[in-house]
Amino acid sequence: MDREYNPEAVQQAINIVGLPPNVDIRPWNEDDFPAIQRLSRAEGWSTPIDRPTDAVRGWYGSWPALVAVVDGSVVGFVRAVSDCAVTTYIAELLVIPEWQGYRLGVALLAVTQYLCPGTRLDLLATDQSRTFYDRVGFRPFSGYRRSWAEFEALCSHLSG
Repeated sequence: MDREYNPEAVQQAINIVGLPPNVDIRPWNEDDFPAIQRLSRAEGWSTPIDRPTDAVRGWYGSWPALVAVVDGSVVGFVRAVSDCAVTTYIAELLVIPEWQGYRLGVALLAVTQYLCPGTRLDLLATDQSRTFYDRVGFRPFSGYRRSWAEFEALCSHLSG
């Protein structure tokens, strides 16, 4: 399993997608986490704010985990989990509204797939993001989700 950051693969993906010259895509580091929290809060995503220790552990346990940076500011990110052979699961993809339409989301996904060559990308999408994924070549499939609290409630129900 290859979990190495490959600058050549990143550049190849960026060249194909095309990005403004002042955009950099690089691996996340813990110094980026306050920006990740800020962007997540603006999107209404609560985990990085409500459970920051768990969220940071999640970022450390993810690969690829990348940020898009413009003039030193994080304007987007992707956090994925991959076996680097068959499946790469996109856990989170976010680009701030001011940078949507500049292909940053497309580039973050392309870089992720180039860093895990041969894998398919799987993800869950919100109603608001479906048109983006349709436009960039994803096909829909059914998925399910259960939170830890829902699992605990199920266990309580089954044992009681």
